[in-house]
Amino acid sequence: MYNNTGNQEAYIGMNLPISGTNINGTGLMLGERVKYTAVTGMAIISTANSYRNGTSGTYADLNTGGYCIVTRITIKAQGTTTKGMIRIFNRDQGGTSRLMMEICVPPITQSALDQTVIAVINHPIYLGGHSNCRLRVSTEKAETFIITAEGLQYSFAW
Repeated sequence: MYNNTGNQEAYIGMNLPISGTNINGTGLMLGERVKYTAVTGMAIISTANSYRNGTSGTYADLNTGGYCIVTRITIKAQGTTTKGMIRIFNRDQGGTSRLMMEICVPPITQSALDQTVIAVINHPIYLGGHSNCRLRVSTEKAETFIITAEGLQYSFAW
């Protein structure tokens, strides 16, 4: 039974199983509260990096670490593109980067009729809680892209 008024009389004849986690007398059985903060990370990449192992070359960080859920990544080319890849890496707390996904960049000549490449990834990415954890990006070709990561940082109120 849900009772958001704090009136315990609604529970007559019923014992709450875990009274220590009864939040503010609401009857909700939650052990902890979570605080969400909207965050947006942005990076401009233009240095060619052909490495897929995450250890060499130039990368840009999209977030600042901590507990984070990235809900959307938007990739927008800033001009004419040739066939190539945008690579997204997850750097763990030990500093090891692992390739998570590759986004194919098609060859497009920017003109009044043809817009530049845009890709939207609506796949949630969960990052660990250590301050070294990062979402990193690189481009295979020396072409300029603006990459935006939208998400939520979360923390626990103990």
